[in-house]
Amino acid sequence: MINPLSLSKEERRKALLLAAYFFLVIMAFWVQKPLRTSKFIHFIGAKNIPYAKLGTAFLVLPVMLLYSALARRVARERIAVGACAVFALCALAFWALFRGTAPDWAHYAFFFYVDIYITVMLAVFWSFANDITPPDQARRIYGVVGTGGIVGGAVGSAVTGWLVGKLGAPPLLMLCVGLMAAMAALAWTLGQDPAHPQAARQESTASFKEALQGAALTLGSGYLLCIAGMVTCYEITSNIVDYQFSAAAGAAFPAEGELGAFLGKLSTANISLSVAVQLLFTSWVLRRFGPRVGVLVLPALLLLGSAAYLAVPLFAVAAFMFSSDGVFNYSVNQSSKETLYTPTDEATKYQAKAFIDMFVFRGAKGVSALIILGFNAVLIPAGWPAERLSFFALGFIGAWLLMARAAGRRFDNLIQSAPCPASPASPTNASASA
Repeated sequence: MINPLSLSKEERRKALLLAAYFFLVIMAFWVQKPLRTSKFIHFIGAKNIPYAKLGTAFLVLPVMLLYSALARRVARERIAVGACAVFALCALAFWALFRGTAPDWAHYAFFFYVDIYITVMLAVFWSFANDITPPDQARRIYGVVGTGGIVGGAVGSAVTGWLVGKLGAPPLLMLCVGLMAAMAALAWTLGQDPAHPQAARQESTASFKEALQGAALTLGSGYLLCIAGMVTCYEITSNIVDYQFSAAAGAAFPAEGELGAFLGKLSTANISLSVAVQLLFTSWVLRRFGPRVGVLVLPALLLLGSAAYLAVPLFAVAAFMFSSDGVFNYSVNQSSKETLYTPTDEATKYQAKAFIDMFVFRGAKGVSALIILGFNAVLIPAGWPAERLSFFALGFIGAWLLMARAAGRRFDNLIQSAPCPASPASPTNASASA
């Protein structure tokens, strides 16, 4: 890890400004995410969450394509400020709606808004950061920047966890408006600094074209198909676990404020544990065993949790599954999965990865929503309780383990056959998933 004191004065300034910007992006998300979930469960019902996730899967892609089109024509700092303004206006609209009795559509819209917020704002932030940061400088300062996001997640979820019961949702949405105004000010400050070189505008907008080219690369490679299969199985399993936990949490905390507070506090604990796992466990696993072991940790835990929930369908077991996902996905699982790309060529690293991240990931979200909706429509009326969704989860976890094992063996073979063996990295993502 880079020591901030070893950076030049200009690098320290840039690192701190970008870390503050990232902190605010992630903090605003984690203030709003527990509110979104608790409001939806309380007013709409956990059984309708799959409809909301299916809607998100369809809405995010056109929004990202619109962002890519704008990014080819508009300066990056203007896009960053504009995105902050748009989402601040949305938060103001929801503040007004939630001050009284909001209609059902408002809770669906809020669900969509929070997912679209984090997807767009992460893309905007990293495009902006990459544009003003040369690659050699990025290696020195991005560790500090990433830490800002991790701390932002912990602070944001803690704010909701400890304040929503006292203040309610509207004041927290106004807080988010303030956070977005601060983001806009930081983006404008960074963008106007003449010391920050501007990269070509279309450099970070090629992801959609790369994704289309990456489809052919992925379909033609057994190794990449294993990675795509792992992403698919994880996303489907994760959404089943999330649905089961949401249903159990809604029953355990019938009051909206109590549920929002619990979700915020649980998220704070999960993020804190994720940081500890990343620092104490992930690096050790990758150094000692490489990703072939790292990619097996989360599916093994979810296999244990899903089997236990089938046998003992208690809220504590559902919380264990949910927390296992939150803690280990953002640490060892993601770091290990990203490391699988390191021995591949440049086309694979960028084009195939763009296809997997953009299309496979979103498609799996839609498939998981359809599975849950089908279960609710066919098997719930036949007398199957929600815990039996774990049968589906166990099937996907089994496939996930097989593909993870195959990918790990292939990774070792690629490393051994490379002229200069790569050193496994351990990238992190401080954002958390919607």
